[in-house]
Amino acid sequence: MKFRTLVVLAFLISSLTSCENTPGIAPVGEMEVLPYYDLKGFVLQEIEKLDSSSQVSKITRINGEEKKSDLTFSKEDWKEELDAFLEADINKPSLVTAFTTEIKGDILIHQAKPEAKTTIKEIQVRIVDDKPVWLRFRGAKESIFYTSYINGGIYMNAFTDKIDHYELESTQKIWFLSPNNMKIQGAVR
Repeated sequence: MKFRTLVVLAFLISSLTSCENTPGIAPVGEMEVLPYYDLKGFVLQEIEKLDSSSQVSKITRINGEEKKSDLTFSKEDWKEELDAFLEADINKPSLVTAFTTEIKGDILIHQAKPEAKTTIKEIQVRIVDDKPVWLRFRGAKESIFYTSYINGGIYMNAFTDKIDHYELESTQKIWFLSPNNMKIQGAVR
């Protein structure tokens, strides 16, 4: 009995990993052609452009209490700081048909369909001369006991072609408790 179980387990493992390096087959969870704007790829690309000499003037406001600081981020710190943008990626196989896409002037808009099961509700990207000028996203998650909203934006500097400033705002409300609001604004120098 043990031998049969080991053979079945070995077969399952080999069949799951056999197409890992096969040309033309995307790894599990990845797609060859992205159906929506590559927000995650854009943010990772921009993080690579920022070096250790880039300082950030950051304002953090939690429930109305404001704190200002000047910081220098490593690339890992940037990934953590901009994690909400990385998490807002809608290029997932489960979301391939979850959004409508339209262009209004120079703004690309991906909007979640009413029946879509996603926390990201909208992504907007303003593109001028084939370069993103700004991008914003809006998300929401609601249940009987919990409500959460998040909005974020990254704005580019046309002269340096790097991130100029960014903002994130999040509000969470748990049933019977006061809402928590957090806003982060960062200006890159």
